[in-house]
Amino acid sequence: MDVADYISGQSRKIEDRIYISIPDEPECIYRMLREYISRGGKRMRPVLTLACSEACGGRDEDALPYAVAIEIFHNFTLIHDDIEDNSPLRRGKPTLHEKFGIPIAINSGDALYTAVWSSLVSSNLAPEKFQKAGKMLVNAFSSVVDGQGTELEWYRSGTFELTEEDYFRMAGGKTGSLIGVSCRIGGYAAQAPEEVQAGLQEFGEKIGLSFQIKDDVLNLTADPSKYKKEIGEDIKEGKRSLITLKMLSKLEEKERARATEILKKPEKSAEEISEIIGLAESTGAIDYASSVSDKLVREAKRSLDVVKDSSKRDILEALADYVVQREK
Repeated sequence: MDVADYISGQSRKIEDRIYISIPDEPECIYRMLREYISRGGKRMRPVLTLACSEACGGRDEDALPYAVAIEIFHNFTLIHDDIEDNSPLRRGKPTLHEKFGIPIAINSGDALYTAVWSSLVSSNLAPEKFQKAGKMLVNAFSSVVDGQGTELEWYRSGTFELTEEDYFRMAGGKTGSLIGVSCRIGGYAAQAPEEVQAGLQEFGEKIGLSFQIKDDVLNLTADPSKYKKEIGEDIKEGKRSLITLKMLSKLEEKERARATEILKKPEKSAEEISEIIGLAESTGAIDYASSVSDKLVREAKRSLDVVKDSSKRDILEALADYVVQREK
């Protein structure tokens, strides 16, 4: 199976439904959101929802309402995350707060959040299905907010004395939980047994962590023309990535103090960013993070034993491989 073709085909179905979920008026609010959605993106979360539903014998039409709601929520968080991180680019174009200002960008994110629930309400789900799916989504959404809030507190307090366990707890909420529920709710849409849904959720959570770590690696090593974001942006932000924490743990006291001083600075020169990237390379921190990402994918695949149809399992395994093999 060509994974890129599969993702592209499923993404078109998802995007068509997203546009239906976003109102036309007032144009001053929603036109920019339609443009924002049209920029594309990996669409991994909703694609995994459809793939997990298919793996359990379900129909795309039954899983689409959940896939669309999850992708709209993800885009809502990106708009607000870009403000919190002061990011200049999103998908190769200026972020909404760069283009329209912070107040309008915040309001646009809020508008997308309302579209999450209006998309579900308009899908005419049976009340019991809406209630159960709603609980799954709310729990995952809360975990995303908790993970983001934890990371923001690290920035506020200037904390770098963190363990890998601290990192995985934060990233598991911020990234892992949404991909986990994307997979579980696909199984739920197909009326799969609870143990199958749980296996799919574990698969998604591990893929989510691998996805985040791969993102952190790409931020320091990717081809800028393919990545469509600023190389070294994570260093510029002082991000507490697995790479950063591993690098700091490997440095001697003097070097660690120097690196921490740079990472804490609100403004960093291009030379300082290059210096930190060089340390991440020389300490083996980038290679280490890549190996952890690969290991998580292997563990994720073992969670797919609950999927008995080997051809359907192959699709999910191919999507998992795509997470660590992508270049952007």
